Amino acid sequence: MIVKEKDMEIQVRSELKGGRGDIHFLNCLDKQIIPNCRLLSYMTVPPGCSIGEHEHVKETECYVIRSGKGTAIDNGKEIEIQAGDVVITGDGEHHSVINTGDEALEILAFIIMG
Repeated sequence: MIVKEKDMEIQVRSELKGGRGDIHFLNCLDKQIIPNCRLLSYMTVPPGCSIGEHEHVKETECYVIRSGKGTAIDNGKEIEIQAGDVVITGDGEHHSVINTGDEALEILAFIIMG
């Protein structure tokens, strides 16, 4: 199966998980294609915007930082992130991300259930 970018859903979510600003999504697939993958998206977090702190239950979320820089709050600990880093949040853990840079923070995000 091949999913062309032109066929992917574009979505904008405001104040995601209680964060600031608008987060842009390019959803690569829906969960019917890969049943245990709840999310596979490119996310764009504009400067000054954030994804609010949230918990994952019975799933793992990974953020692959493609460009930009920011701060991840990983179970209460602030850690600077930049291109090439991977943020992994497992079952019962919580996290948030803030774009602290001057350019968009580009993230490939996926959530695996189970």
